[in-house]
Amino acid sequence: MGGFCLPSVLLILFTIGTSSAHLCKPHQMVCPFGWESWGGSCYKLIEEQMTWHEGRLKCQEMGGDMVAPSSSEENNHMDKLRKSKYDLFVWINCNDLEMEGQWDCAPDNGGYRNWDKTGEPGGGTQENCALIEIRYNDFAWHDYPCSLNYSTICKGEEVMATQVKLKQWRLLASCLTGHTLREIPTSNVRACATVCHYDPIFRSFNVQHFGTGERICQLNSVTRNEADHTQFVKSKKHFTCIYGER
Repeated sequence: MGGFCLPSVLLILFTIGTSSAHLCKPHQMVCPFGWESWGGSCYKLIEEQMTWHEGRLKCQEMGGDMVAPSSSEENNHMDKLRKSKYDLFVWINCNDLEMEGQWDCAPDNGGYRNWDKTGEPGGGTQENCALIEIRYNDFAWHDYPCSLNYSTICKGEEVMATQVKLKQWRLLASCLTGHTLREIPTSNVRACATVCHYDPIFRSFNVQHFGTGERICQLNSVTRNEADHTQFVKSKKHFTCIYGER
């Protein structure tokens, strides 16, 4: 996330310093935190086992959609996203729910298919949703009952780093304590704000700096008004913290 940029005047204003400000690349495109970039798109494995419909809804709630591979290269890339060798099946965005035998895949699929050569799809009206079997090197597709529970892979668009504007955030020289969901290194305030912006589970953020070394982005589950007032503490002489909320 080090490529995000923050005007030096804001860095001075909030006493974070200017040493970590980076030069922006024009129209730099990035993936939200937790998504992996490949081929100009962003991918995220949902490890939670769920039905086909639940998996697709989960992807849409996160700003993307269930993936429907459009090439052999993208199809094979699914293997690199799984976190465990036991993730042998992942739902993909293809189904014949409306008309048996007429498989409808995501609009950007381009007609690509990789059905298993042993006779898939062959489940009739009982198997109307497609998945990739990541068991052998061909990563073939199978039709399965939509009600079964498997992992899901989501696909989304890259976003322009400069789309997140700091003027959309209220920034205060304080820290919200006791509600941090995740901590990650960060280069500046905008980088932290971008991560917070693109994941709906985060409600606010802190950027901590102890004078030397890297800055830490803390992503919070609540805003300061939803927490106890004693949990909102001001920056001190040797400890700088910027709090942000929308």
